[in-house]
Amino acid sequence: MLDNEIVESKKIQNLKRKNEFTGIRQLRNELLPKKEIIYSSTGKPSLIDDTTQLSISHSSQSICVAISNSPLGIDIEKIDDRILKVRAKFVNCEEKQFYAYDSIEDLTILWTIKESIYKLLDISGISFLDDIQIIERNRDEHTCLVQVNGMRKTYTLKHEKINNEILTYNIN
Repeated sequence: MLDNEIVESKKIQNLKRKNEFTGIRQLRNELLPKKEIIYSSTGKPSLIDDTTQLSISHSSQSICVAISNSPLGIDIEKIDDRILKVRAKFVNCEEKQFYAYDSIEDLTILWTIKESIYKLLDISGISFLDDIQIIERNRDEHTCLVQVNGMRKTYTLKHEKINNEILTYNIN
């Protein structure tokens, strides 16, 4: 880790959070050595003095760091039945034709799509329920329409199931 990251790490009391912080920096060192990660006021990560795009995600089991020359968003989530408790906050009626409302795996896929879009766009206050809508699903590829603040744009995302987790990322 860089000197200021070591100082920052020592301030973190929660062991899980400290492990995430360290793991992210270890992955970063493999991809982009000596590039410092900073965060915007909305929490979006970027690199100091570098235009390389960065997206970070972690679950209870995994840590992911993605880099690109184009804007990107990634999310990884463990498939867990806790998602059933919040599904009404992010699944709109139209999406029920593509994702089974009672399927923990389908709901996790849908959540990771919307979380990836949120990270990609970095728009504060975006509604997962109202502003982000899946308009097509073809197995592991999903077409998403985002309508927010006068913007209307479609994105394509892919998901992968890795063990008991869903990893989702945009491909355009």
